[in-house]
Amino acid sequence: MANSNTNATTVQWAAASTKSLNSSARFDSDAITIHADTVQASLQITVDNSGTPASGDVVNLWVKWSADGTTYDSDEHAQALAPMDTVAANTPGEDPATRTYTLNVSGKQKFKLSSAAPQGGTRAITISAVFNEHRMA
Repeated sequence: MANSNTNATTVQWAAASTKSLNSSARFDSDAITIHADTVQASLQITVDNSGTPASGDVVNLWVKWSADGTTYDSDEHAQALAPMDTVAANTPGEDPATRTYTLNVSGKQKFKLSSAAPQGGTRAITISAVFNEHRMA
């Protein structure tokens, strides 16, 4: 059985590798397809405040799973990930900030990364992410 852990995919938003969270709205990435041989996966997310971070400059994160490849979890029922704070005075908090999340991909075909910056209308935050699959074939 071959083992491969170098299957990185850049998460995209409308075919771009970054997204400016420039309002308090929620933004969804393009769909990421999970390979059938994937047994474990990680999602490394980086957030970078476009200006000087101030109180409340966090990014809230969710994963919208799709078991059938077409229907995704709704906003209020998506899997929440720990928020990322860009204010260095907070613990944790840094700008830019990078964090890797472990994802349980078993039984799922696709997902979308959903993110929101409550203060994005005042101070935009740029997000980028890489999805890496550990495959057994």
